[in-house]
Amino acid sequence: MDRKQFTEYLEDFFKKGLDLVRAKNMDYASEGDPFRNFNLAQTMGVTDSKTALMVRMCDKVSRIATLLKQERTVQDETIHDTLQDLSNYAAILSAMISNEKP
Repeated sequence: MDRKQFTEYLEDFFKKGLDLVRAKNMDYASEGDPFRNFNLAQTMGVTDSKTALMVRMCDKVSRIATLLKQERTVQDETIHDTLQDLSNYAAILSAMISNEKP
């Protein structure tokens, strides 16, 4: 892979990630609260929203570590899908933190 192929890959990766976040946000959140699924943990008194999101990130890191060592058992989620999810969760956490700033 050369530099051009690398940047084209990243452009495609981030575009797919944004498309996925848009679709999942329609399923899991609401117009007025794009973090609703993470805020639910706080509403239930389990943990704060950022920690709830970080737990999901930890799940993805664990899955990536497993997939790097062995073949996947769940056939409908590749390592690339899992990496995409992790990237999206990091971006969502960044948005969540930015939203809290005055």
